[in-house]
Amino acid sequence: MAQWADGYISESTYPWGYCRQASPAWLAMAALLAGHRPPALDRPFTWCDVGCGQGLTPLGVAACHPQATVFGFDFNPSHTDNARVMAAAAGLGNAHFHEISFEALADAAPGAYPPMDFIVLHGVWSWVSAAQRVHLSRFIRDRLAPGGIVYLAYNALAGWAAMLPVQRLLRLMLEIEPGPPGLVMRRGLDMMAEIQARDSEFFANNPVVARRLAFLAKQDLQYLPHELLHGSWEPTPFDAVAHDMSTAKCDFIGSATLLENLPAFATPPKMAELVARTGDIRLQEALKDFGAGRMFRRDLYRRGGVAPPAGEINARLDELVLMDLGHDEQVELKIQTFGDQGLALRMDVYGPILRRLRSGPMPVAELRRAVGDAHVTVEVISVLAATNIAHPTPSPQPDAAQMRATAALNRELDRHNRQGGAIHFQMAPCLGTALVVDAIETMIVQAFGDGEIEALVTRLMSEGGRPLLQDGKPFEDVESHRRAWRTLVETFMKQRLGLFQRAGIIQPG
Repeated sequence: MAQWADGYISESTYPWGYCRQASPAWLAMAALLAGHRPPALDRPFTWCDVGCGQGLTPLGVAACHPQATVFGFDFNPSHTDNARVMAAAAGLGNAHFHEISFEALADAAPGAYPPMDFIVLHGVWSWVSAAQRVHLSRFIRDRLAPGGIVYLAYNALAGWAAMLPVQRLLRLMLEIEPGPPGLVMRRGLDMMAEIQARDSEFFANNPVVARRLAFLAKQDLQYLPHELLHGSWEPTPFDAVAHDMSTAKCDFIGSATLLENLPAFATPPKMAELVARTGDIRLQEALKDFGAGRMFRRDLYRRGGVAPPAGEINARLDELVLMDLGHDEQVELKIQTFGDQGLALRMDVYGPILRRLRSGPMPVAELRRAVGDAHVTVEVISVLAATNIAHPTPSPQPDAAQMRATAALNRELDRHNRQGGAIHFQMAPCLGTALVVDAIETMIVQAFGDGEIEALVTRLMSEGGRPLLQDGKPFEDVESHRRAWRTLVETFMKQRLGLFQRAGIIQPG
């Protein structure tokens, strides 16, 4: 364990992940849906990720928003080195990465960093000590601009409480027999399975633990140590977080997990009745977490919690534009609720909206006129975004700077994958976020030319292309290899090309 790590796992780097809920377009939409004015995205703004890991989210924000000044802060030098190399290769001069501790960040001189319009903390708060959380609160207090938004994601106590002894045992095994974090994690999961098999009363009294462990056993062993092996691991109740944020002059305004803002989807119906009986936001959120057994929260805080007039918010919402994400028309659209079946969308309400979205970007003003009610409009937008049917688009027609920056970053992501990496994202300038893709799709994007299938297959098979494998082995002949590529390209052209063009990843025509 590195001495500088303060109990944090530093022996393995954090996976390359992108958090769409932390992107400026999503945060601005979420703030408006919660009835609050977000920072404007059509002018220069500042955005920072504290504990940014490999930095893919800030890299994407910088590429999609050339007018923004973007910061990524992380104390792991491997993370900031990787992020800086990627930013330089993509020519992202507006992305700045700093290797720095939370204490040094909080203690920085007043002019060291500009006021921040957005501060993002994803997967940090529950994994650091109380002293580190004080430093984070001080940074937010001193750096968040008036009207600025904080995205704070953390493990919720209600959903993780039964796992506290499990995490402590896993950490104890690391202390007793240190080793590579992935190996220690594997040994720990095996130990828990043996404990369960030996008629442990702990498992009998906590049946949810077996389900949690079964889920964790299927996850990436590169990631799991970052979830469960840190010296400080403290799933946190909402009221404790809200108290700390109040010291930073920030007020809770809602969740970036949009359906959690809607009573019908936030907790079981009988619990919703109990939630409605209290006017205290701390108790409301605690009850919702109990009802849902919530494991993870994505809270939004704002410096300045008094909401502006509803008319202003409605006017700003009307300016929002939604873009279709290419849902499968043959699949019944459902929202996961607290029963087994899920809640099917009312097609008398959503059917016309889905057909309209397929014809092109849809302003919320048009949506409001269609549904005829402000509250229903908020619910429809939340459902469309949360179910990946649609996404807000800050730039339906991105300018040349956005197209150049995102194309350059996407080229570097493909290069990273060709060299053995595994980044499953491409930046979409029309959406201001990233789309989840597979490695083959990143290759197709970079090889895409005039769209003629045979020419595209030839480019993919040319020198520098990654060969396909059949049952883990190279194809025996060129024609079989070509047919396999042709099948992949035809599937992409049929199922994904339209979305990639609408999102700005591939230019139409």
